[in-house]
Amino acid sequence: MAAGSIHSLALRADGSIVSWGNDWYGQVSNTPSATGFTQVAAGAYHSMALRADGSIVSWGNDIDGQVSNIPLGTGFTQVAAGAYHSLALRA
Repeated sequence: MAAGSIHSLALRADGSIVSWGNDWYGQVSNTPSATGFTQVAAGAYHSMALRADGSIVSWGNDIDGQVSNIPLGTGFTQVAAGAYHSLALRA
């Protein structure tokens, strides 16, 4: 589970994501509908998820590049979201 300033995320057993709360910047309505996610993170107004292959998906407010500047590729093991920034750890 993860809680942002005005929205929350939860990961289901099948790896799908449930989101709820305020949707000012699409941090709820743009949640991926796929399965196979292993972790979620919530920033102030953006969300992130880690796929089983180690790739990252991010959506919501992108005013500081916290969505569009996510690292590409696979092999990431953790994600974290701050108020207006995102972090990823690669093994």
